[in-house]
Amino acid sequence: MLKELTQNAAQYSELSRLLWKYGHFDLAGGIGLVDPGDAKKSAAPDAKPTPEALAEDIEKLGPAYIKLAQIASTRQDMIPVPYAVALARLQDHTEPVAAETIRATIEEELGAKVGHLFETFDDHPFASASLGQVHRATLRDGRAVVVKVQRPHVRQDAQKQLRGLREIAKVVDAKTEVGRRFRFETLVGAVEYAMSIELDYRREAANLRLLDEHLTQFPHMCVPQPIEDMVSQRVLVMEFFEGTSLETVSGAVLAEIDGESLGLEIVQSYLRQILIDGLFHADPHPGNLILTQHHQIGLLDGGMVVSVSPGLRRRIASFLLAISENEGEEAASVAEQLGSCEEDFDMDAFRVEAARVVVESSGLSETTSMGQTVIRFLNAAGKHGLLLPFELILLSKALLQLESTLRRLAPRLDAKQVIRQYATELLRERAGEQISLGRITQTALESAELASALPKRLNRITEMMAENAFRVKVDAIDERELIRGVHRVANRITAGLVTSALIVGASLMMQIDAGPTFLGFPLLATIFFVLATLNGFYLVWLALYHDRG
Repeated sequence: MLKELTQNAAQYSELSRLLWKYGHFDLAGGIGLVDPGDAKKSAAPDAKPTPEALAEDIEKLGPAYIKLAQIASTRQDMIPVPYAVALARLQDHTEPVAAETIRATIEEELGAKVGHLFETFDDHPFASASLGQVHRATLRDGRAVVVKVQRPHVRQDAQKQLRGLREIAKVVDAKTEVGRRFRFETLVGAVEYAMSIELDYRREAANLRLLDEHLTQFPHMCVPQPIEDMVSQRVLVMEFFEGTSLETVSGAVLAEIDGESLGLEIVQSYLRQILIDGLFHADPHPGNLILTQHHQIGLLDGGMVVSVSPGLRRRIASFLLAISENEGEEAASVAEQLGSCEEDFDMDAFRVEAARVVVESSGLSETTSMGQTVIRFLNAAGKHGLLLPFELILLSKALLQLESTLRRLAPRLDAKQVIRQYATELLRERAGEQISLGRITQTALESAELASALPKRLNRITEMMAENAFRVKVDAIDERELIRGVHRVANRITAGLVTSALIVGASLMMQIDAGPTFLGFPLLATIFFVLATLNGFYLVWLALYHDRG
């Protein structure tokens, strides 16, 4: 426990220094990391840190912070554009690990020497990311492959950092306005989900196989496949695609190809992944998409892949269609079904702002971005007390990165129009599948089973009713407490009536001059008055003190 507290303290200290350096010492003080006055004194007044310096500083913090920065780099509502561009560098350009360490990891995981596994192996990585790096190699049979190797100790470091980030995010969301608006706890949840997959290359290999299977109907889309018996938790060997990253492909090459058709296929393949297959690639930045020699789009890196349940899939489809049709109120209604409401959720204010977001997204220039619209929707929801699932954060990230790719590949393609048309087509296709011959047969069998069992069940119910054994149990209220309350009310009313009767009886008996007296008054009438007075005081005490709860 002491060790963990010490580690968290060191993590908070590093984060505090980062916040001071980049002008957010007020936030550091507001969440209790440091004293705001001390933070201001510590910040150098003449220091002007650059966006590139921020990227370098985050890289030093560790893998969880790098992954958080990768996801946040698409959130230009949170981060100024120059900083977002600098953070995007962390997608695949971190400092490489020494070749000796990489070779040792491969041999430990795959159980053989690198020289026995590969004909050739390039010690110089051609990509180095936050969790691992990639090397070129050739198999013994001559096939060109890439070898993805996890960085040493990255799993343990990531888990420690995520624990600290969760604690910090909770405090930021609870104590600051910026936290309430951007919901950092949900953002950290997206990071946790992404890293849980990316830290196990066996899951990435399974994702690559599934993506390849799902994309068979798109002839210009391809996914590298893992090499059998060369996959472990920390090492993944897969096919090498010869090609050029879409972020570096020349304008001359783009002019030779049908970019609009390729862009259309990319958008349609993603819609199918999200709405039908329930498994979508959440990291389609231009560096992960290559143009192969055969003018196909190679979809690399199956680490950040999101699974979507059928129920969530249907709601996301309704949500995207509502936005593409500029139906703000419908989008808000679907969002309320998607999320969970806090106690202070202001439904009316949220619906007004959500409708405004969707209407403004139907304007010109950058406001037509579907990704930006989803992000603004997330902000409106968080501000008014509606917590939306982290899948929407990863979806907005994927949409923004797709739009960045389309601007380069097919700048005239209207992604919103494609979403509106193709999503409707997909949902119509899915509806057709629901009434296929197999589904009809299955429903008929279930109906036949219900019909055959129904007479027996009805007979049993009527027998129980005849024997007075039929019972209906309702758990909506606590009937024992309700009966006790009714008894208390009845007792109070009865006591009040008795008190009133004593007073009336005593008043009538005061007119009689016969019988014993007390202080000149009829004794029995006096007794009735005393009893009525005591009972009255008792009822008043019960009402004022005993029954307050």
